[in-house]
Amino acid sequence: MMHLKEHKTFQIIMLILFLISAFYFSFSEVKIANDIPIWVVCILPVSVYTYQVSRKVDFDMAAQRLEVSFFGFFPQKYNLKNFERLIIINHKMNFINNGKEVKIIFKGDQTKEVSLLRKHKFKGIEDFIKETQKIIQGDF
Repeated sequence: MMHLKEHKTFQIIMLILFLISAFYFSFSEVKIANDIPIWVVCILPVSVYTYQVSRKVDFDMAAQRLEVSFFGFFPQKYNLKNFERLIIINHKMNFINNGKEVKIIFKGDQTKEVSLLRKHKFKGIEDFIKETQKIIQGDF
């Protein structure tokens, strides 16, 4: 089994920051509109960063499949025999670069797009794609 290694330092720091903020705001008396406590604002960022930190991508070469899981639970399995292609998506917001994402597309009954990796600065993207294709084709 080959694990896709990601550097998640920034996501971990942000998750800790928002968890501390939510804990701190839960003791404060500050309210936003309609008497909603201010710590509620932290729920979405905590959820997003928890997902990013806990997401795990593995290539199971013995079973010829890609596994994407959350904390190792709820694995989604995709057969590598249905591999169609890899695509690169450039994310922009207001004409400002917001990162690049590599997705793998599987054909079959329904076309599936699975995100492999997303980074703000992605320098070796061509090397990453070549290596991923070698893994999928079994030439590792």
